[in-house]
Amino acid sequence: MVGLIVSVLIGLNATKVITDKTLMFFREAQSGISVTAFYIAATITATFEQGFSAFVGSVLAFLILTPDIEYPVYLWNFFLLSWLSVSWAIFLAIITPVQSVATVVGFFNAFFGLLFCGRVSPGTFTALYDSKNPALAVFSGFFSPLRFFVEGFAVSEAQCLPIQSGYTVAKNAFNYPTYQESYSYSYDLTFMAQTDLGSATTQSCSGWFWWVPATFAVGITIRIAGLVAIHFSGRSQQGKKSFREELADDYQKCQAGMRPKSQSIILAGTLLLISFTGFFVLSCWLILRENPE
Repeated sequence: MVGLIVSVLIGLNATKVITDKTLMFFREAQSGISVTAFYIAATITATFEQGFSAFVGSVLAFLILTPDIEYPVYLWNFFLLSWLSVSWAIFLAIITPVQSVATVVGFFNAFFGLLFCGRVSPGTFTALYDSKNPALAVFSGFFSPLRFFVEGFAVSEAQCLPIQSGYTVAKNAFNYPTYQESYSYSYDLTFMAQTDLGSATTQSCSGWFWWVPATFAVGITIRIAGLVAIHFSGRSQQGKKSFREELADDYQKCQAGMRPKSQSIILAGTLLLISFTGFFVLSCWLILRENPE
């Protein structure tokens, strides 16, 4: 529940970097400023602002709960929750009418966060780790800000408990886990971390971070999609031609030698498409990859 509240609040705050500057952005875009530069600046600003909020939240949670696990576990979980929440908030703020942004972002984070976090159907951990349905695991990893937050915390906490009382086992263990009733996640633990059991079942209070690379890659993929979206959205308000006309004009100028090919919109778009495809494939691989036990 804490993760859901944090995700929604961070998402709503992150949209302001776009919605509060919409008119200014259109005015400056008509004056010829770089749309890409504006997007990168807005993304960096929102990441730092909401990352600081996540840092404060992680400190408060750690001080209030006084857990056995180390503080970096809280820091990474909260920061990467903000990383995904900000990524989707900016993307949705770009493609959604300003008056509906708060509703759409709040609903998106709550709906997908709950249904695909691993705790409830249809996105239960059993289904997410079903080798016959990898599409659900990928969908959850991309669309649910809470997907890795819930599992990361649960496995890290159980991993810190004594042998065979949480998620850790001794080499001679049998009838595992012995004390299921002692831990609130005991049922779900049977189905968590199925692609990295070797690390997850080794006792440690330093945390379980198998999911960190996947979260970073997903966030970058969504942000690249946002960069594409901001170039397509509101072109008339930006004082620009339709995208088809822009491409035709760019091609003609490059052919006539009026514009260097290194500055071609077509080249930039191609590189952007390659980058998006590369990070999407990398994200899928990181979500589905299996570490040997």
